[in-house]
Amino acid sequence: MRIIRHPKKEKLHRPAVALGTFDGVHIGHQKIIKATIKYAKKIGAHSAVITFDPHPQEVIVPERGLRLLTTLAEREALFCTLGIDSVVVIGFTPRMRNLSYSEFVERYLVDRLAVRQVFVGYDYAFGKGRSGNVTALRKLGKKFSFGVTVIPPVKVDNLPAKSGKIRELLSQGQFNAAVKMLGHPYRITGKVVSGSGRGKTLGFPTANLKPAPDKLIPAQGVYSGFVDGLPAGRQGKKCVINIGSRPTFGAGRSLVEVHILNFGRNIRGKVIAVDIFSRLRDERQFSDVDKLREQIKKDIVQARRM
Repeated sequence: MRIIRHPKKEKLHRPAVALGTFDGVHIGHQKIIKATIKYAKKIGAHSAVITFDPHPQEVIVPERGLRLLTTLAEREALFCTLGIDSVVVIGFTPRMRNLSYSEFVERYLVDRLAVRQVFVGYDYAFGKGRSGNVTALRKLGKKFSFGVTVIPPVKVDNLPAKSGKIRELLSQGQFNAAVKMLGHPYRITGKVVSGSGRGKTLGFPTANLKPAPDKLIPAQGVYSGFVDGLPAGRQGKKCVINIGSRPTFGAGRSLVEVHILNFGRNIRGKVIAVDIFSRLRDERQFSDVDKLREQIKKDIVQARRM
């Protein structure tokens, strides 16, 4: 997969493109991208995803403090698994924010990428003040000789898959419902940093993860997952993840702690990716350390079965 950052006069031989920010790369996004790939293969064209960095909302409404479902690197990894030929990363700046929708189309889709077909979601909006919609995009497609395909919503339990809804579910502790809408595990990437050493004292050493500052961290609780990014030959190890403030110890500050099963190597300073598959239980306070230790053993047994 080829990654093109901040394209200027980059020609991709009349590509078919999936257009959107695609934060989370959820099942609705996947449908758009898969349709793009299918079309491109059918006509022998290049397929590409256009995404934006930073997320437009981080520039337009920074006061909201948007938390991302996927960092740019995580998004790119998910695009790769879908089989796209190229990812085009367009830097979203205050100047771009002020482009009208027609200026954006002419400058990027036409002049810089010479697109053949554009695939978007049913609710796609773009341009200054989100004034452009799929109807406007179709009109511009006729003017500049590119086609537009609009993909209908993908629903889960009668709700359309949307990044905003997934953020809400993750924040409320409805993790399994969020993953169902994502269509893949929830990944947290971060550097392993020094911790207090309490996990090791308990007999369950943990890797303390430092995620990107704008990454959305799920609600406090205990989760199961797999770890990627370990030394060669140790990929895909099962793990138990504790997200929370360790109330038994009165720690207060929320942390992401990862206990990797059957793994004893020091990985401090390494960057690892944790793919969270399911929520096991709420974080809770125990009356003594022995009871906490027994619960951790139960969590590990549950994680092993997954």
